[in-house]
Amino acid sequence: MKKIHLLLCLTFLLFVPIMSQATHIYSGHISYTVDPQNPLRYNFVLTISAFAHSPADEPYTIMAMGDGNTVRVERNIPTIRTSRHYTTQTFSWTYTYETIGNYLVQWTSENRNGGIINIGGISDQVSLNIYTRVKVGATPQNLNGAKLAGSPIIDAFVGEPWTHNLLAYDADGDYLMYKLVTPRHKNQAGQTDEIPNYTRPVGLTINEFGELHWPSPVQKGQYVIAVLITEMRDGREVGSMLVDFTMNVLERSSLPTISIINKDRLTINADGSIQTWPGQPVKLEFYLRENAESDQPLTANAFGEIDTLQLVASSLSYRDTLGGFAVTYTFTPSANLERTEPYLMGMRARQLNRESNSSFSRDVEFDWAFAYFYIGEQRRPLSSGDNFPPERPKLYPNPARGEFAIEAPDLPGLHLLVRDITGKVVASYTLRPGRNDFIRPAKLASGLYTYTLTSRLSPIETGKLVLQ
Repeated sequence: MKKIHLLLCLTFLLFVPIMSQATHIYSGHISYTVDPQNPLRYNFVLTISAFAHSPADEPYTIMAMGDGNTVRVERNIPTIRTSRHYTTQTFSWTYTYETIGNYLVQWTSENRNGGIINIGGISDQVSLNIYTRVKVGATPQNLNGAKLAGSPIIDAFVGEPWTHNLLAYDADGDYLMYKLVTPRHKNQAGQTDEIPNYTRPVGLTINEFGELHWPSPVQKGQYVIAVLITEMRDGREVGSMLVDFTMNVLERSSLPTISIINKDRLTINADGSIQTWPGQPVKLEFYLRENAESDQPLTANAFGEIDTLQLVASSLSYRDTLGGFAVTYTFTPSANLERTEPYLMGMRARQLNRESNSSFSRDVEFDWAFAYFYIGEQRRPLSSGDNFPPERPKLYPNPARGEFAIEAPDLPGLHLLVRDITGKVVASYTLRPGRNDFIRPAKLASGLYTYTLTSRLSPIETGKLVLQ
């Protein structure tokens, strides 16, 4: 027992200079579902990522429900040790609102870590405040708030481009919008607002897929980032969630990496997303490069909406290769997965760290690779900066025999899709602006077909094509 106690102390002391540990909270977000039988009844979940070796603890928490009431919530779900240094703590509770309305459900921690680089002043005297906004009784009803399939525990390395995705998803299929915002705290007056002395890391951005990118972290240490995720439906906001997390910028050590290696054999859209179709198998191949300085075992797992919600069966296979492993992820989209929003997927690589005492054997997260799928021809509408052509495209002759042509508008990423009467894609063409001539594929029998002309996979023209 003395040896175990000594190892615990050494582990904690090693991390104090790096973490400047004043608290144990590293991230937090609030998600929810609505009782379909009672639109006033909500099931909430507060998820916290915490430093495993801290003596601080959260056996219960106090939640502000936005209607003037607070509730005490016990930690009623076992803590999960997600890695050697971090745990996930979960609090769940049910609350019934008395009236319809818009409510801001909030949680505030006592304080953050000390020495956070992008919070001015003494950061361990600044609290952490997160929220989710619920629209009780609204029409259309929002049965599910946004959730995260990815990890809010993140490491970056000095001088290296950093990319990460929290892999947010919405079980209702709502369009998710992402925005970097100023983290929140509780001020001296007891009100919650934005931290006044906060600076966003220079060059940090977030794109339409929720992918965070920082071209070149310069200074080693801890940074706080906040992302507002807004659910949109039919052009209206139906809910939002603020995610607050701490990232560590470290000096590079010899760690394994993972990357996608078969993108050149996939259909890639202009925005980097992968185009897939119902009924056609999708195969992603990754290279998991091992750490030459370690003989510890490696593994990888897929995370995202497809697997979390079990929307369709997927498989993961490993094969030994030079310097590591080839990891293959496959699934076949079904027709009911076709939608205008992308599916996000992350492959998380892990090295199992077996220390001298088996009680300290923990997984170590070390790298991610991300992919974004569109299933089917429908995509988000073109942005306001993309103008539709003043003249409609022309397909002729129609009816057609051996050849046909299409006059395409001057728009980017043009594709022509031809479907049979069952809706199956039987021909696909990449177009250029102007006249495009095609020879009728021999496999296409005479009959009635439909066609769709898209720009960047957003439909701009549909019609019927008769082949004689």
